[in-house]
Amino acid sequence: MIKLKSIRHTGVPVMDVDKARDFYGSVLGFKEIPRPEIKGIPGIWYECNGTQVHIIGQRNEMAAQGFPGVGSHIAIHVEDFEAAKQELTAKGIEFKEFMPPPHIGNAPVLFVKDPDGNVVELRAEA
Repeated sequence: MIKLKSIRHTGVPVMDVDKARDFYGSVLGFKEIPRPEIKGIPGIWYECNGTQVHIIGQRNEMAAQGFPGVGSHIAIHVEDFEAAKQELTAKGIEFKEFMPPPHIGNAPVLFVKDPDGNVVELRAEA
């Protein structure tokens, strides 16, 4: 079994980032936090009691190509990244490994899908 540490963030796809900013920031009161520039992908990051909510604009090339990390997903910190890869492989679960650009993070992530196709991002702490 993969050893989990915490939920890091959840990704929420939106069509209009400005409307989302008004709702999540002004209506719900989430605290906006710094977001690195992610070329071609608009968005906003929020923090709520230690868990981040990443608003991801869907009018971008990566979303159009179906890249798993730019749509709806939940990201979870794992204790041991390599052990997580081994566990998934042993159970025959397909995953995509991705190394974010340095300005976004310096640790690789794994994208897997649950039985219903929901994306789960597994990552070690950077």
